[in-house]
Amino acid sequence: MSYFLCLPLNVILSSNLFDSMRKVLIVDDSHLVQTMLRKELEGVDRSLRISQAANCEEAADMFGSFEPDMVILDIELPDGSGIGLLERFKEDRPGVEVIMFTNYATNEFRKRCKELGADHFIDKSDHLRLMKLFR
Repeated sequence: MSYFLCLPLNVILSSNLFDSMRKVLIVDDSHLVQTMLRKELEGVDRSLRISQAANCEEAADMFGSFEPDMVILDIELPDGSGIGLLERFKEDRPGVEVIMFTNYATNEFRKRCKELGADHFIDKSDHLRLMKLFR
């Protein structure tokens, strides 16, 4: 059964969630965001295998070949919507953990992502502002 949380990413990453996670797919069109997330994940567990995709096409290919345990997924991508990917990923593998990580943190998007099975929903801009405070 899926649960839905709107927690800061650092709280999610420091939880015991990674005890069973070995492979993480980061889907974001910003190389800077991909790099920041990769560093955070590696800080939690250096044994994680991390792959990255910058658009829907790459993400769909990586999801099939890499078979991640977790996907960190942006909503707005250059060639489509992360919400469409969320739906596809959960249909293909209902047990995959999906964290929506977006600048489009409206109630409408939160509700839609929850309905489609997202496990977490994080406002990217709040998270990035929080990270700058700790640097």
